[in-house]
Amino acid sequence: MEPKENAENTVKKRKISKKWIRRLILVFEIILLVFFVIGMLIPLRPTMSDLEKRKLAEMPALSPASVWDGSYFNGLSTWYADTYTIREGLLSANAAVEKLYGIHTQEIYGNAAQTADEIPEAAVTPAPILTVIPKPTATPVPAATPQVTEAVPQQGGTETPVDEPPQVTEEVTEAPTEAPVEEPVPTEPPADGTIHAMPEVAGTVFVADNRAFSIYYFNHGGADAYASMLNTVRSVLPADVTVYDMMAPDNFSVCLDANVQANLGGSSAGDAFNYINSMLDPSIVQVPVLDTLIAHNAEYVYYNTDHHWTALGAWYAYTQFCAAKGIPYHNLSDFTEVAYAPFLGTFYAYSNQSDALAANPDTVYAYIPMGTNDETVTEADGSVYHLHVVNDMTDSSVGSKYSTFIGGDSALTEIHNPAITDGSACLLIKESYGNAFAPFLVDHYQDTYIVDYRHYYGNLTQFIAEHNIKDVIFLNNADALSETASEEMLLLFF
Repeated sequence: MEPKENAENTVKKRKISKKWIRRLILVFEIILLVFFVIGMLIPLRPTMSDLEKRKLAEMPALSPASVWDGSYFNGLSTWYADTYTIREGLLSANAAVEKLYGIHTQEIYGNAAQTADEIPEAAVTPAPILTVIPKPTATPVPAATPQVTEAVPQQGGTETPVDEPPQVTEEVTEAPTEAPVEEPVPTEPPADGTIHAMPEVAGTVFVADNRAFSIYYFNHGGADAYASMLNTVRSVLPADVTVYDMMAPDNFSVCLDANVQANLGGSSAGDAFNYINSMLDPSIVQVPVLDTLIAHNAEYVYYNTDHHWTALGAWYAYTQFCAAKGIPYHNLSDFTEVAYAPFLGTFYAYSNQSDALAANPDTVYAYIPMGTNDETVTEADGSVYHLHVVNDMTDSSVGSKYSTFIGGDSALTEIHNPAITDGSACLLIKESYGNAFAPFLVDHYQDTYIVDYRHYYGNLTQFIAEHNIKDVIFLNNADALSETASEEMLLLFF
């Protein structure tokens, strides 16, 4: 009987095992079905990634050629994966699993094999003026229905498309005279906020002391191209137009000890800026900001979780611009301050959602201009919106609060200050570092124009003449001093 009972038990166990296997298969099939249904919710698919701070892939256009060569199906696969409805939730879950590997107080993220070019000595001659073949005139086609991207904040209701703004008056006089406001003289030197912790490896983003730092690598070709771009622009603009150059260092160069910078394989922003300045036309007004920021690096001049400087850091840069222009600056106490928290920026996303950074979130402080807080924004597709110089980000996502400054990156932003009627006008040519700087210009000009060279397609030489602009300000962070960026800026003047 024993063998028979054993056989019966074996059969029963096999039946039970098969039953559980069938149930597990059914559960797995249901999970797949649920994820398939979620994936088919096309109207819910995002177009921007708040976590990664980038525009997501678009559905490819269907054509016989793209089907024949297979590019349509490759593009469709990329679009489906990139815009999956719960993709960011899955990324966060994956990051949470990876954090179980262990606790780290210092981390490096990015390309550890990246190296910097050697910084040359000061140049003997200015950078050459380039001969540029004018690009074909690009005429943006307005969208049938204006679309507002995630970078455009919500403030005071829905933004409304408007007609093209009128031309400004041609009369230009000197900037308004104000009694100089002296920066308070401290009774003792500013506190030293330099970090002296020595990392063991090199990479792109260094996380230490619950803060992240972008490592600066000098690019020789980019430095030469940037200097030539500025000299060429200077040569094509009228003599009565003043060109200002403001190179913004990142927090790596301002907040980390020089030995730490060297150990990470990074470059000295000071040496790099000096080299570029040595190649500039003497009539280009250089606005030095590095030493001022280093002197105040114990203050909140850079975010903990994002690569931008804060409004305070931008304000210190603004005081140096005023010194270079020979005008008094406004103290922060002159403005209305607003604050939006919490903010987790680009470094948080790039660092696999570091627990150290999550434990040290940022607050975005902004300062509303005194003369006006209204602006007109024109996108690259021709869509026009009313926004604000400092936008209300109370209800925005945790990763988009930097867009409080001029509403984010747009092709053209116009600010007309009714409190100033002297016809003064400036043009700020920038990438995203310029966003926090722009609000401080508003109370010095009747008309402030801001161009993001990555999105604008017009001719700036004509634009400057048509709007009687006398001050042209280039503001770029150290990592943006590349050959590609310089070419993009240069072509806008031809």
